[in-house]
Amino acid sequence: MTRKAILIESSNVKDHHDLPGARLDVENWKNFLKSDLGGDWLDSEIVTLSKPWPSQVEAELKMAADCYCFLAFSGHGCDGSVVLNDSYTEFSIANLKPKSDRGTLIVDACRSVADPVALRANIKVAMANEAITKSIALEAFQGRTVVLASQPQASEIINRMTRGIGPRVYWDKVVQGSTIGTVEMLACSKGEAAGEDASAGGYYTSLLLQSAQVWNNHTSAPASHSTRDAHNYAVANLPPQQRPEYSPSWLSFPFAVKA
Repeated sequence: MTRKAILIESSNVKDHHDLPGARLDVENWKNFLKSDLGGDWLDSEIVTLSKPWPSQVEAELKMAADCYCFLAFSGHGCDGSVVLNDSYTEFSIANLKPKSDRGTLIVDACRSVADPVALRANIKVAMANEAITKSIALEAFQGRTVVLASQPQASEIINRMTRGIGPRVYWDKVVQGSTIGTVEMLACSKGEAAGEDASAGGYYTSLLLQSAQVWNNHTSAPASHSTRDAHNYAVANLPPQQRPEYSPSWLSFPFAVKA
């Protein structure tokens, strides 16, 4: 089995307000995925795209059937579509779905126009500030910050060898034992807005990441924290006017692991 993560942000688009939180989401996802907690992904397995063209997205989605694909989008959207760039403002969410046997699609974007002021006034997200977001990313990233060689790929390999590959092997094992299908996680329901904090990231994305750290602090190895678990945590900590959706309810993949 192979892996591929596609991280997309479309934060600064013509005729739309800027979303600095969406740009942070991409960085937070990348740091998390590369951490032991996130499954010890390699740099070579992670692709980041900023305001891409449809052809770029389609090209990245071409992969072998046995590849596990994780795709996260942060930016503007409406029901059933996202704003990909200045020219493609209604790119179907269906076209973002991984084409391999197993995959996870996370879309942190609005699904209509709502009152962002009211959303911020009622938000009870515990980590909607820069300090908490960064602390989670840094805690998860520990152990991968030592540079052992001048060439990135060489240092990455040596670093993994010296500290073991337990989390990566365990994460792969959980994925391979899961049911075939694609999990779709949307930050809000039809007719709702998805909020963000400019210095922290999207509320839904931030809570998904926070769920992994909270779980990690209260769990003994070996164990896995599923996509469904992460989603449920976010739902429990978001205000009523932002109701994330998860489908299909019976399918899940590892979101975080402890080996």
